Amino acid sequence: MDNKVITVLVVDDQTLLRETLCDVLAAQPDIKVVGGLANGEAAVRMAGELRPDVILLDGSEPYGVVSGVEAMHRVSPRSQCIILTSFHHPALVQQALQLRVSGFLTKNLRRAEVLAAIRSVTSHPGQIFMSVPKESMAALPHTSTARLSARELQIMENVARGLSNSQIAARLTITEATVKRHLSNVFEKLGAVSRIDAVNKAKSMLILGISRNTGPYARQDSPYPRPEVRLQVQAGT
Repeated sequence: MDNKVITVLVVDDQTLLRETLCDVLAAQPDIKVVGGLANGEAAVRMAGELRPDVILLDGSEPYGVVSGVEAMHRVSPRSQCIILTSFHHPALVQQALQLRVSGFLTKNLRRAEVLAAIRSVTSHPGQIFMSVPKESMAALPHTSTARLSARELQIMENVARGLSNSQIAARLTITEATVKRHLSNVFEKLGAVSRIDAVNKAKSMLILGISRNTGPYARQDSPYPRPEVRLQVQAGT
């Protein structure tokens, strides 16, 4: 049996929960807590310096999940990120899967389940440990209709700002015909009948409204591209 100690970084802005998690984990002989911090630049910095095996990442703010996971993957690509959240909207689960997280857990779990998740993602890094209500999984949009490419997302973000096709084309240095073609694909994927309908549906699915340059993980010098990853999901028990 592998006696390797699992290093864990706990990132949550709720002090009581964070400290409780750290205490529970520190009591395990095979787990070493390397830090416990609130969300933000300090947590990203620590992740980059320590490169923990597992990062338990707060997902209570749905629009912070994307920037948080991407920031952690950027500075510590080998770390297994587990989202810990009280918010299990189907679209958030979809976002988490697209971001290659290793686990997605709700905050009402027992300690044994959290420990099982940490051990599972380190011993089976190719699998995903999930513990979410069945209805959240059943409501996940189909992959073929829910996924927007990086270019489609760029165009929709500009549509949401009220830009015309010609303005979007100029901003992205592509032709207006290319913009129209991408919009047609977006309408089909989202089942939208107009620009406003597409924007509203994208926001309701958390595809739009996620700013990578605001919030606790803000980074002003580079917007992160949207990952295009297909994963096989194994639900935790």
